[in-house]
Amino acid sequence: MNKKKCSNPMDIQGIEEWMSQFFTDPFTSLLDEQTFRLDLFETGEEFIVEAELGETISTDEINITVNKEQLYISILDGNQVERERRRTVVLPFSIEKKKITACYTNGILEIKISKSTPSHLSSRHITING
Repeated sequence: MNKKKCSNPMDIQGIEEWMSQFFTDPFTSLLDEQTFRLDLFETGEEFIVEAELGETISTDEINITVNKEQLYISILDGNQVERERRRTVVLPFSIEKKKITACYTNGILEIKISKSTPSHLSSRHITING
């Protein structure tokens, strides 16, 4: 007799595995007051990092730096008694020699990392267009 194997919605091991994966995911939306939400997208030409910062932030308060395969985003929020929020995005390859552009509009910071266009700079600060 051929019986179908059905997944049990109350399978504790599966739930524990999912919860562990969910809470260790750096892009999860459960955040504290010292961080912000990030999303990572990929197109044929570039990788796109979107950060939800809120509309009360100005481009002067945003700092983006690159070092090897890491992208650092920090915000010094002057409206919140000089509180700093930061995130680090670690990619599985070096991005320091890639062309990187950033734009901040309507509370969303969008960082584009070109897959093919090189940059002649190494460790560097990224200018934000607003």
